[in-house]
Amino acid sequence: MIRQKIEEWKNNNEIKDDLYFFLLASLLESADKIANTASVYGAYLKHLKKSAQKELVLQPAIYELKENKHEVFNNDGNILISRIEGDILYLDPPYNARQYGANYHLLNTIAKYDNFIPKGKTGMREYNRSHYCSKNLVKNEFENLIKNAKFNYIFLSYNNEGLMSIANIKNIMRKYGEYDLAKTDYQRFKADKNEKRNHKAARTIEYLHILKKSD
Repeated sequence: MIRQKIEEWKNNNEIKDDLYFFLLASLLESADKIANTASVYGAYLKHLKKSAQKELVLQPAIYELKENKHEVFNNDGNILISRIEGDILYLDPPYNARQYGANYHLLNTIAKYDNFIPKGKTGMREYNRSHYCSKNLVKNEFENLIKNAKFNYIFLSYNNEGLMSIANIKNIMRKYGEYDLAKTDYQRFKADKNEKRNHKAARTIEYLHILKKSD
């Protein structure tokens, strides 16, 4: 009902775009707080957790008004990279074959408010698979991004279970400037588990690949 009312106000020109998107952001945050999931929407918990038993209450999204300006893009990063430039580029692409969109499909459906054919037990949407989720395509896709990036410094966050190895990334990035590497380890996220993993002992290593790009 909340989502329907927001769309009704927009279609009747009762609210402007700024308020429309603010209400959508507020709804997404409020709905996520009571979702019966282990963080992502690829699967749901068998029993309702306490937070999921609460009533959905639309709370305003918290934000601060600043004088700073920014732009948000919804584009293929390898296409967008030829249109933007700057001092620092921070990259956090998918690590593995799992498409990120599927993990948050219900939130995407709330935002889009469109018609689609649900798939599987969790009602997932159809998604275009990123080249960064393909073992055969990821290295070429990544090198094209680095090659075309008009940025002074490039930082890539990528863990030790990714489709590209440390050597793959190092060999690509060092072609285009001065390369360095930092790392940290942390306990694996509890929801990311299967029968082959002992999560009490399992650790994941997060690498920060650093490139000072040559002119």
